[in-house]
Amino acid sequence: MRNWYWLAALCFVIACSEEKTDLSGNTPLKINDFNKVFKTVTLPINISDTNLAKVRDTIKIGAKALAQFVPDSVVEKIIPEKDQKAILYPLLKIEKETEYYLMLNVHHPKKEEIVVVVFSKKNAYLDYKIITQFLVEQKGSRNYGKSVSINREPTFLVEENKMDEENVLIYEKNGWAFTENHFRLIYFDSNKKPESKTIINPIDTLSTNNTYSGDYARDAKNFISLRDFTGVANKYQFFMHFEKKEGTCIGELKGLLSFNKNQATYTEKGDPCIIHFTINGQIIKIKEDGNCGNHRNMTCYFNDSYDKKRKPKKKK
Repeated sequence: MRNWYWLAALCFVIACSEEKTDLSGNTPLKINDFNKVFKTVTLPINISDTNLAKVRDTIKIGAKALAQFVPDSVVEKIIPEKDQKAILYPLLKIEKETEYYLMLNVHHPKKEEIVVVVFSKKNAYLDYKIITQFLVEQKGSRNYGKSVSINREPTFLVEENKMDEENVLIYEKNGWAFTENHFRLIYFDSNKKPESKTIINPIDTLSTNNTYSGDYARDAKNFISLRDFTGVANKYQFFMHFEKKEGTCIGELKGLLSFNKNQATYTEKGDPCIIHFTINGQIIKIKEDGNCGNHRNMTCYFNDSYDKKRKPKKKK
């Protein structure tokens, strides 16, 4: 009789231990229990629209559950409340030395989104990124393909390929990585021909009274503008834009410069891009030093020189 009693007690304990975690968000969740629904993956790995269903779990996660560990404003961007047909699924978990990544799949009727949320080892939310989306209408197409490749760093490389009307392969590659506590674009490459559009110079109408203020240009698509910074003689606002390799490589940057004699350096906290500026006479030279890939295509650099344009004479 006692044996039956202990056997029944053991079965009760096992049943309780196997009770599924409530992921609706209607009850309080422990983050460790939440994390358990994400399978830890060994990198590298590749995810595409054709294998996504095999990679993701069938367990559904409620937006309220995610909101217990991620700010409400972020949850709203990942899975908007007004989108009643969106479903959240767990994908994968990536473990690193100082942080871990939870990958989610937001399923919509006409598209699938891949989202990455980063936490510290102490389970503090750090950042998120909607890495890419797969359109249902393009799934399995012979003329189109899209995938996310994740290496050991990890870098999330999104590669998109399609055949144009002339049967030429058009590609675009975007590499995202979590660095300096934020997701940043660290790689970009494409052979797409840029659309013809008007270049808007955001500082064009500002004053040009300081020594180096003015426009330095080769043509309408390759130029640097320097404008006065109010109240400081050696400090300038700048905007530069270039288009190289028949317009297939574009760079653009806006910021502040403080000149020491005829030299200045662009550098901003959290931005790996560093650019040196030197002005001799009517010529400005720029030289890239650091990784400026988040401001330009990967096949060209901020290395060039431009002549200063003469100011138009004022009409009497």
